[in-house]
Amino acid sequence: MNTNEATSQLPTNRHSIISLVLGILTVVTFCGGFMIPIPFTSLVCAPASFLLGILALICGMISLNKIQKHNEAGRPMAWIGILSGGFIFLCILCLALALVSLFMFAPDAVPPYLQNYQF
Repeated sequence: MNTNEATSQLPTNRHSIISLVLGILTVVTFCGGFMIPIPFTSLVCAPASFLLGILALICGMISLNKIQKHNEAGRPMAWIGILSGGFIFLCILCLALALVSLFMFAPDAVPPYLQNYQF
C-alpha cells in the first residue's frame, strides 16, 4: 500500500457553506434578541433573523440542487442551514400570527398590559 497516493476529494459546494453560516447566524440573532437584556433588542433581531432564515433556506435549496447535478460535497452543511433557517423562519411566522390574532380577536386583553408598561 502506497501512502503517497493522492486521494481525490469532492469539491465542497460554496452555497452549502453559505447556507450553514446563514443558519448559524439566524439562530444566534433569534436567540440573542430574546436573551440580551437591552430594551427593544428583539425588534431588531427578529426581522434580521427572519431575513437570514429565508436566505439560509434559499441557499440551502440551491446548494442541494447543485450538489446533485455536479456531484459535489456539502450536503450535511446545506441540510443544517435549511433546517435551522426553516425552524426559526416558522417560529417567527407563528409569533407574528399569534400577535395578529391577539389584536384581532381579543383587543380588550391588550390595553391592561400596555397601561402598566413604562415607556
